[in-house]
Amino acid sequence: MRNSDSRTYLMVLPVYYYRLDSQTVALESAFVKHLMLLREKISPVFNHLVVGLVEMSDEEYSHRKQWLSVVDESEAGIRFKSLYRVQDLSSKAQQFFQLFRVSNRLRNLISQCDLLHTGLAANIWFPMEFIATLLGRILKKPTVYVVDIDFRNTAQMSYETGTWSLKSYLLCKYIYDSFRALQVYCASKVCSLILLKGEKLCRDFGRGKPNVKNFLDAAHSKHHIIGRDRLAQKLLNLEDQGRPLEVVYFGRLTPYKGVDRCLHAVAIAHHQFGCDVVFHVIGSGEQLEELKRLAQSLKISERVILHGALPFNQDFFEKLYSYHLLLAAPLNEDTPRSALDAMAAGIPILAFDTYYYRDLSATGAVNTVAWPSIEEMSQKIAYYSKNRDLLADMAVQAVEFAKQNTQEEWLQRRFEWTLAFAGITQPALATPQSGQRQLSNVS
Repeated sequence: MRNSDSRTYLMVLPVYYYRLDSQTVALESAFVKHLMLLREKISPVFNHLVVGLVEMSDEEYSHRKQWLSVVDESEAGIRFKSLYRVQDLSSKAQQFFQLFRVSNRLRNLISQCDLLHTGLAANIWFPMEFIATLLGRILKKPTVYVVDIDFRNTAQMSYETGTWSLKSYLLCKYIYDSFRALQVYCASKVCSLILLKGEKLCRDFGRGKPNVKNFLDAAHSKHHIIGRDRLAQKLLNLEDQGRPLEVVYFGRLTPYKGVDRCLHAVAIAHHQFGCDVVFHVIGSGEQLEELKRLAQSLKISERVILHGALPFNQDFFEKLYSYHLLLAAPLNEDTPRSALDAMAAGIPILAFDTYYYRDLSATGAVNTVAWPSIEEMSQKIAYYSKNRDLLADMAVQAVEFAKQNTQEEWLQRRFEWTLAFAGITQPALATPQSGQRQLSNVS
């Protein structure tokens, strides 16, 4: 760590952004909020926050801009750097040549930083984050390494659901996953702090090392959590058998999320078990039209409400407060923020038994059914519709867990771990306590 009055925190991430002009960029709204809170948290130690991202195409921006937030770099105190444009990687040959250009950009950025924050490279043909990790080691930079999903079961799950062929399964399991595991193994040896999402992932790669930590990627803040009076009214409404059970999914509408499985489960719960249920779907994606047709074919169109994509703000949580149960039916391993957002809104979770939801079941707010059983999910929907007092108890547990695991709380823990394991000395000025100040969302 060089002795200097000016310190730079560098993040290298495969996240899309769009540059509007020389001073403003557009990014996903929840990520903007995270960066603003991170900037505030690190400000006693780091003068600059620099974020290396992927530049989306004009077409992609046009499609997504309605739920992106705009950030002024000078006002936010954050600088955004383009690592490459998404359209520059349309072929394997382009990826090969771009890798050299991106490596040079990374070397220039990392050489000027005081702390590097990066993670797992999922693309074996374009391992940008792995190169960043190696450069951090070569240039002797303290490095925070983040893996937000346990990737090791994806090949098996994709093969079992028929999504992948035997060839794809074998390639992923023995080539791609081996490369990913090698990255995490190397990171556990050379990085200052390793954050892994999942208890088993931590046990297998950390093996008791103090700098390998299990973490939660919370996006909600204290002010997003449903208030006491609103929760009390929600619990009264929930236990009213004259009202329909309001179940919800929010997130991307893409095949591996299993929203079609949720539709099938709702249809069975209604037609076979006589459950009075309404399914709210919040989000957008390539599967939207397919889901509309499926709802019609299952004869539940009148029980499915498609809300479209919504920005991540207080109005979004206000909408969530009235729902009773979150459905999660991922066909691959998945660690969505929606789980913790749902808990903040007092929504219990019914999910397929994947490792992330299995870990969260200890909260008392999550119940799992066998993966990928539509029948068991439909039975549980009907069961909870008749036994709503159980959902009420789970809702209370959800709120308690959300209060203890806000984004501010996790940023504070990560910040303390970073200083401790990266060997960075904090200035004499006291660090503001977590939650002491709130930054409003950029809109």
